[in-house]
Amino acid sequence: MITIHNLREREYYKRGFMPGSTDSYMIFDNCFVPWERVFLAGEWQHGGVLALLFALFHRHSYSGCKPAIGDVILGGAALAAEVNNIQKAPHVREKLAEIIMTTELGYAAGYTASDLGKPEVYMPGVGFVPYGPGSYIPNSIYCNVGRCLTGEAVYREAEILCDISGGVTATFPHERDFANPEVGGLLRKYTKRSPKIDVDDQAQFWRFLGDGLCSASGGIHNIGSYHGGGSPIMEQIAITTQYDIESRKKLVRYIAGMSGGDREALVNTTTRHRAKETVAAE
Repeated sequence: MITIHNLREREYYKRGFMPGSTDSYMIFDNCFVPWERVFLAGEWQHGGVLALLFALFHRHSYSGCKPAIGDVILGGAALAAEVNNIQKAPHVREKLAEIIMTTELGYAAGYTASDLGKPEVYMPGVGFVPYGPGSYIPNSIYCNVGRCLTGEAVYREAEILCDISGGVTATFPHERDFANPEVGGLLRKYTKRSPKIDVDDQAQFWRFLGDGLCSASGGIHNIGSYHGGGSPIMEQIAITTQYDIESRKKLVRYIAGMSGGDREALVNTTTRHRAKETVAAE
Protein backbone atom coordinates (compact mmCIF):
# COMPACT_ATOMS: atom_id res chain seq x y z
CA MET A 1 0.00 0.00 0.00
CA ILE A 2 1.40 3.39 -0.98
CA THR A 3 0.38 6.84 0.22
CA ILE A 4 1.47 9.82 -1.88
CA HIS A 5 1.57 13.37 -0.52
CA ASN A 6 2.00 15.97 -3.26
CA LEU A 7 1.03 19.60 -3.68
CA ARG A 8 -1.65 20.49 -6.20
CA GLU A 9 -0.41 21.18 -9.70
CA ARG A 10 -0.26 24.81 -10.78
CA GLU A 11 -1.92 25.85 -14.02
CA TYR A 12 -0.31 29.24 -14.69
CA TYR A 13 2.57 30.00 -12.36
CA LYS A 14 4.82 26.94 -12.11
CA ARG A 15 7.05 26.16 -9.15
CA GLY A 16 10.79 26.12 -9.59
CA PHE A 17 10.89 22.86 -7.65
CA MET A 18 8.04 20.42 -7.03
CA PRO A 19 8.36 18.68 -3.63
CA GLY A 20 6.45 15.62 -2.54
CA SER A 21 6.70 12.49 -0.45
CA THR A 22 5.64 8.86 -0.57
CA ASP A 23 4.99 6.46 2.30
CA SER A 24 4.57 2.73 1.83
CA TYR A 25 3.22 -0.04 4.04
CA MET A 26 4.46 -3.59 3.55
CA ILE A 27 2.43 -6.30 5.29
CA PHE A 28 3.85 -9.79 5.80
CA ASP A 29 0.83 -12.03 6.30
CA ASN A 30 1.72 -15.73 6.62
CA CYS A 31 4.81 -15.08 4.53
CA PHE A 32 7.32 -17.83 3.62
CA VAL A 33 10.97 -16.76 3.94
CA PRO A 34 13.55 -19.00 2.17
CA TRP A 35 16.33 -20.11 4.49
CA GLU A 36 19.00 -18.37 2.39
CA ARG A 37 17.22 -15.08 3.15
CA VAL A 38 17.27 -15.62 6.93
CA PHE A 39 19.88 -13.41 8.61
CA LEU A 40 19.04 -13.99 12.26
CA ALA A 41 17.68 -17.18 13.79
CA GLY A 42 17.41 -16.93 17.54
CA GLU A 43 20.15 -14.30 18.00
CA TRP A 44 17.74 -11.99 19.76
CA GLN A 45 20.47 -9.64 21.05
CA HIS A 46 21.35 -8.67 17.49
CA GLY A 47 17.70 -8.01 16.71
CA GLY A 48 17.64 -5.28 19.34
CA VAL A 49 20.90 -3.85 18.01
CA LEU A 50 19.52 -3.74 14.47
CA ALA A 51 16.55 -1.71 15.66
CA LEU A 52 18.85 0.67 17.54
CA LEU A 53 21.21 1.01 14.57
CA PHE A 54 18.34 1.80 12.21
CA ALA A 55 17.30 4.68 14.47
CA LEU A 56 20.90 5.77 15.02
CA PHE A 57 21.80 6.04 11.34
CA HIS A 58 18.46 7.70 10.62
CA ARG A 59 19.15 10.32 13.29
CA HIS A 60 22.66 10.81 11.98
CA SER A 61 21.42 11.42 8.44
CA TYR A 62 18.92 13.90 9.87
CA SER A 63 21.88 16.08 10.83
CA GLY A 64 22.55 16.35 7.11
CA CYS A 65 19.03 16.79 5.75
CA LYS A 66 17.73 19.11 8.48
CA PRO A 67 20.43 21.78 7.90
CA ALA A 68 19.45 21.78 4.22
CA ILE A 69 15.81 22.24 5.20
CA GLY A 70 17.00 24.94 7.60
CA ASP A 71 18.59 26.77 4.68
CA VAL A 72 15.21 26.84 2.92
CA ILE A 73 13.44 27.99 6.09
CA LEU A 74 16.01 30.70 6.68
CA GLY A 75 15.78 31.90 3.08
CA GLY A 76 11.99 31.93 3.33
CA ALA A 77 12.01 33.95 6.55
CA ALA A 78 14.56 36.43 5.18
CA LEU A 79 12.64 36.87 1.92
CA ALA A 80 9.35 37.29 3.81
CA ALA A 81 10.95 40.13 5.75
CA GLU A 82 12.18 41.76 2.52
CA VAL A 83 8.85 41.41 0.73
CA ASN A 84 7.13 42.93 3.79
CA ASN A 85 9.85 45.60 3.88
CA ILE A 86 10.73 44.87 7.54
CA GLN A 87 14.15 43.28 7.01
CA LYS A 88 15.89 45.82 9.26
CA ALA A 89 13.58 45.32 12.25
CA PRO A 90 15.40 44.03 15.38
CA HIS A 91 12.91 41.21 15.99
CA VAL A 92 13.53 39.90 12.48
CA ARG A 93 17.27 39.72 13.09
CA GLU A 94 16.63 37.88 16.35
CA LYS A 95 14.42 35.28 14.66
CA LEU A 96 16.82 34.77 11.75
CA ALA A 97 19.64 34.21 14.26
CA GLU A 98 17.51 31.60 16.04
CA ILE A 99 17.01 29.63 12.83
CA ILE A 100 20.72 29.85 12.00
CA MET A 101 21.76 28.65 15.47
CA THR A 102 19.41 25.66 15.38
CA THR A 103 20.50 24.70 11.88
CA GLU A 104 24.22 24.96 12.53
CA LEU A 105 24.04 23.20 15.92
CA GLY A 106 22.34 20.26 14.22
CA TYR A 107 25.00 20.17 11.52
CA ALA A 108 27.81 20.47 14.08
CA ALA A 109 26.38 17.56 16.08
CA GLY A 110 26.17 15.39 12.98
CA TYR A 111 29.72 16.29 11.94
CA THR A 112 31.02 15.52 15.43
CA ALA A 113 29.14 12.22 15.47
CA SER A 114 30.99 11.26 12.29
CA ASP A 115 34.36 12.39 13.62
CA LEU A 116 33.93 10.43 16.87
CA GLY A 117 32.54 7.32 15.19
CA LYS A 118 34.00 3.92 16.12
CA PRO A 119 33.55 0.25 15.18
CA GLU A 120 31.47 -0.30 18.30
CA VAL A 121 27.79 -0.34 19.18
CA TYR A 122 25.69 0.26 22.29
CA MET A 123 23.93 -2.88 23.50
CA PRO A 124 21.27 -2.38 26.22
CA GLY A 125 22.40 -3.88 29.51
CA VAL A 126 25.95 -4.35 28.24
CA GLY A 127 27.21 -0.94 27.15
CA PHE A 128 29.44 -0.11 24.19
CA VAL A 129 31.05 -3.18 22.62
CA PRO A 130 33.12 -3.82 19.44
CA TYR A 131 30.89 -4.49 16.47
CA GLY A 132 31.97 -5.67 13.07
CA PRO A 133 33.60 -6.64 10.92
CA GLY A 134 33.96 -3.50 8.85
CA SER A 135 31.50 -1.43 10.86
CA TYR A 136 31.93 2.28 11.51
CA ILE A 137 29.15 3.62 13.68
CA PRO A 138 28.63 7.34 14.41
CA ASN A 139 28.72 8.55 17.99
CA SER A 140 25.31 7.88 19.49
CA ILE A 141 25.18 10.84 21.89
CA TYR A 142 25.86 13.45 19.20
CA CYS A 143 23.49 11.75 16.74
CA ASN A 144 20.68 11.94 19.27
CA VAL A 145 21.55 15.44 20.47
CA GLY A 146 21.52 16.84 16.92
CA ARG A 147 18.29 15.08 16.00
CA CYS A 148 16.49 16.09 19.20
CA LEU A 149 17.51 19.75 19.08
CA THR A 150 16.54 20.28 15.46
CA GLY A 151 13.47 18.03 15.53
CA GLU A 152 11.90 19.86 18.44
CA ALA A 153 12.46 23.19 16.64
CA VAL A 154 10.26 22.33 13.64
CA TYR A 155 7.11 24.04 14.84
CA ARG A 156 9.03 26.95 16.30
CA GLU A 157 10.53 27.57 12.86
CA ALA A 158 7.07 27.38 11.30
CA GLU A 159 5.93 29.92 13.91
CA ILE A 160 8.77 32.25 12.90
CA LEU A 161 7.81 31.98 9.23
CA CYS A 162 4.18 32.68 10.12
CA ASP A 163 5.13 35.63 12.33
CA ILE A 164 7.38 37.38 9.81
CA SER A 165 5.16 36.73 6.80
CA GLY A 166 1.86 37.61 8.44
CA GLY A 167 -1.56 36.28 7.47
CA VAL A 168 -1.00 36.82 3.76
CA THR A 169 0.16 33.21 3.31
CA ALA A 170 -3.31 31.99 4.22
CA THR A 171 -5.34 34.70 2.46
CA PHE A 172 -3.35 35.23 -0.74
CA PRO A 173 -5.55 35.05 -3.88
CA HIS A 174 -5.58 31.92 -6.04
CA GLU A 175 -3.30 31.83 -9.09
CA ARG A 176 -6.32 31.78 -11.40
CA ASP A 177 -7.29 35.23 -10.13
CA PHE A 178 -3.90 36.60 -11.20
CA ALA A 179 -4.39 35.05 -14.64
CA ASN A 180 -7.84 36.63 -14.92
CA PRO A 181 -7.57 39.72 -17.19
CA GLU A 182 -10.37 41.49 -15.31
CA VAL A 183 -8.85 41.38 -11.83
CA GLY A 184 -5.21 40.36 -12.37
CA GLY A 185 -3.98 43.94 -12.70
CA LEU A 186 -5.82 45.07 -9.58
CA LEU A 187 -4.43 42.17 -7.58
CA ARG A 188 -0.88 43.05 -8.64
CA LYS A 189 -1.50 46.64 -7.58
CA TYR A 190 -2.97 45.92 -4.15
CA THR A 191 -0.91 42.89 -3.12
CA LYS A 192 2.39 44.61 -3.85
CA ARG A 193 4.32 45.29 -0.66
CA SER A 194 7.96 46.08 -1.30
CA PRO A 195 8.67 48.61 -4.06
CA LYS A 196 12.06 46.97 -4.65
CA ILE A 197 10.80 43.49 -5.62
CA ASP A 198 8.92 42.65 -8.79
CA VAL A 199 5.23 42.19 -7.98
CA ASP A 200 5.03 38.85 -9.82
CA ASP A 201 8.02 37.61 -7.84
CA GLN A 202 6.25 38.66 -4.66
CA ALA A 203 3.18 36.67 -5.70
CA GLN A 204 5.31 33.61 -6.48
CA PHE A 205 6.92 33.86 -3.07
CA TRP A 206 3.61 33.97 -1.18
CA ARG A 207 2.41 30.96 -3.17
CA PHE A 208 5.59 29.11 -2.23
CA LEU A 209 5.28 29.98 1.46
CA GLY A 210 1.63 28.95 1.40
CA ASP A 211 2.71 25.55 0.07
CA GLY A 212 4.77 25.02 3.19
CA LEU A 213 2.57 26.61 5.84
CA CYS A 214 -0.98 26.07 4.62
CA SER A 215 -1.07 22.77 2.73
CA ALA A 216 -1.59 19.15 3.70
CA SER A 217 1.81 18.35 2.20
CA GLY A 218 3.49 21.02 4.33
CA GLY A 219 1.80 19.70 7.46
CA ILE A 220 2.90 16.16 6.68
CA HIS A 221 6.50 17.31 6.23
CA ASN A 222 6.42 18.97 9.66
CA ILE A 223 5.16 15.75 11.23
CA GLY A 224 7.96 13.83 9.50
CA SER A 225 10.58 16.34 10.61
CA TYR A 226 9.40 16.12 14.20
CA HIS A 227 8.96 12.34 14.50
CA GLY A 228 11.22 10.93 11.76
CA GLY A 229 13.90 8.63 13.16
CA GLY A 230 12.15 8.60 16.51
CA SER A 231 10.20 11.15 18.51
CA PRO A 232 12.17 13.54 20.77
CA ILE A 233 11.36 11.39 23.82
CA MET A 234 13.22 8.48 22.21
CA GLU A 235 16.31 10.63 21.66
CA GLN A 236 16.11 11.82 25.26
CA ILE A 237 15.95 8.19 26.44
CA ALA A 238 18.97 7.28 24.31
CA ILE A 239 20.95 10.28 25.55
CA THR A 240 20.27 9.73 29.25
CA THR A 241 20.75 5.94 29.17
CA GLN A 242 23.99 6.02 27.17
CA TYR A 243 25.63 9.09 28.68
CA ASP A 244 28.04 8.61 31.59
CA ILE A 245 26.07 10.57 34.17
CA GLU A 246 27.58 8.70 37.12
CA SER A 247 31.10 10.03 36.44
CA ARG A 248 29.70 13.58 36.46
CA LYS A 249 28.08 12.95 39.83
CA LYS A 250 31.41 11.70 41.20
CA LEU A 251 33.09 14.80 39.78
CA VAL A 252 30.73 17.12 41.64
CA ARG A 253 31.06 15.04 44.81
CA TYR A 254 34.83 15.52 44.70
CA ILE A 255 34.59 19.28 43.98
CA ALA A 256 32.05 19.72 46.79
CA GLY A 257 34.11 17.70 49.24
CA MET A 258 31.49 14.99 49.63
CA SER A 259 32.13 11.35 50.38
CA GLY A 260 32.32 9.16 47.31
CA GLY A 261 34.04 11.84 45.27
CA ASP A 262 36.46 10.86 42.53
CA ARG A 263 39.52 12.94 41.72
CA GLU A 264 40.07 10.84 38.61
CA ALA A 265 36.77 12.14 37.24
CA LEU A 266 38.13 15.69 37.60
CA VAL A 267 41.30 14.69 35.74
CA ASN A 268 39.28 13.00 33.00
CA THR A 269 37.04 16.04 32.60
CA THR A 270 40.04 18.38 32.39
CA THR A 271 41.70 16.12 29.83
CA ARG A 272 38.46 15.96 27.84
CA HIS A 273 38.15 19.74 27.64
CA ARG A 274 41.82 20.14 26.74
CA ALA A 275 41.39 17.61 23.94
CA LYS A 276 38.41 19.59 22.61
CA GLU A 277 40.41 22.84 22.75
CA THR A 278 43.27 21.16 20.86
CA VAL A 279 40.92 19.92 18.14
CA ALA A 280 39.34 23.36 17.87
CA ALA A 281 42.76 25.02 17.58
CA GLU A 282 43.83 22.60 14.84
